[in-house]
Amino acid sequence: MHKFAPLFIALITASTASFGVSAADPGNRACKIFTPDLGQSILGGPVKESSRNAEADTEVGKTWVSHAGYSLTGGDKSQVSLLIRHAASKEETKNVFEQSKATFKGVDVAGLGDAAYRTTTPPQLNVRKGSDWLIFMCGTFSAPDTAGQEKAAKAVLPKITD
Repeated sequence: MHKFAPLFIALITASTASFGVSAADPGNRACKIFTPDLGQSILGGPVKESSRNAEADTEVGKTWVSHAGYSLTGGDKSQVSLLIRHAASKEETKNVFEQSKATFKGVDVAGLGDAAYRTTTPPQLNVRKGSDWLIFMCGTFSAPDTAGQEKAAKAVLPKITD
């Protein structure tokens, strides 16, 4: 099996998070908590929304996945994005989160959510809180902004309730 298959399967078969927004809310849950103002605050300038922001969450049973992202306008290629994967249970979230951590050789990050780790390829910050797995990317693929990832996480995590 390809080493990315477990993460791919987890993201495809899963789909949403609980946070100041009801799981019954239609539309894009991530955009309700990860706003353009927050994107601008993290990136430090005017932003444009990702085309994914207009997409409704993917839902399969009690599991859902939601995306929100922003990029700086102008010549800078910096972006910030959030992917939320909400599972049917905390145990399911923990299992998939830990499997991904092992697959991508994640390095623990203290002080965020129930658990957190950082990967270099892909360059992202992964945070688990309750039944939600949040994935933050910031900067560019070749020049990630780890401080921006953590700033985004600290702004979003209080809005995640389980």
